[in-house]
Amino acid sequence: MATTNILRNQTWNIGNAGRRCAACGAELASGTMCWAVLVEWPAGTPLPANPGDGGNILTAPYQRMDYCPPCWESGKRPAPPAEMFSWWKTIVPDIRKKRKPFVDDSVLLDLFDRLAGRHDIADIRFRFVLALLLMRKRLLKYEGTEPPDAQWQQALSQLLPQLELWKMTRRGGDEAAVVVNPHLSAEQIGDVAQQISTILSEEI
Repeated sequence: MATTNILRNQTWNIGNAGRRCAACGAELASGTMCWAVLVEWPAGTPLPANPGDGGNILTAPYQRMDYCPPCWESGKRPAPPAEMFSWWKTIVPDIRKKRKPFVDDSVLLDLFDRLAGRHDIADIRFRFVLALLLMRKRLLKYEGTEPPDAQWQQALSQLLPQLELWKMTRRGGDEAAVVVNPHLSAEQIGDVAQQISTILSEEI
């Protein structure tokens, strides 16, 4: 199954959690451990078929691929031009049951950090919704807005005429993060949240 992103003038098809290992094709049984990888592909690169995704040819810049422990431990990973954007250990969900959270908070924070400084509008929207999720989990705290400097203006003024930056801090520390507010509608936020849920197999 795939999810559609209407936030850009193109369609994203992001695979759900795989049911087969992306390296050897072995079935990943419900309730067993596997490694999930969010793979980033260069713009315009046709994504290859993923054994865990039913052989679909995907078109998104991000693709989820799942690996059984033996393949992962033997070093079988996505090959260039693919880049491992983020990875985590998880449990293969039971498709007969309602999804439950299988991803710990460190994975969400890792995704949030890795998207910092990116100026693609889809990445900005993805990171903003991640920030909302982390706020709901009380892992980030909203501290207010701050004026964009010349560097931010130059990078984003054409994409976002109403450029607004949120200053946020992490729970239990003074480490600050700047988040671009892309002024999404409730419907758009729901669409991005569904993407995150699909990628991570987490009910959010």
